[in-house]
Amino acid sequence: MKTYIRAMLDDLRNGRKDHIPAPPKPRKTSKTIDLDVPAAPATASDLDNQELSKDPKERTRQLDWQAQQKLQNPGH
Repeated sequence: MKTYIRAMLDDLRNGRKDHIPAPPKPRKTSKTIDLDVPAAPATASDLDNQELSKDPKERTRQLDWQAQQKLQNPGH
């Protein structure tokens, strides 16, 4: 990585600002870490991820139920 950064700095100092060297290839022993963790599927008890109904009456019932659940379980 140091050689990659040094090559970029040398190019900038020498006036070749449009050239960016190729990124270094990963080592064969390096591990790949996936930072995009998929979201957990929504469950009936998961109040934050619940899909609300488009029907206003049903949405009101859902929100009332959520409020009651949060009052009964304040830690969740």
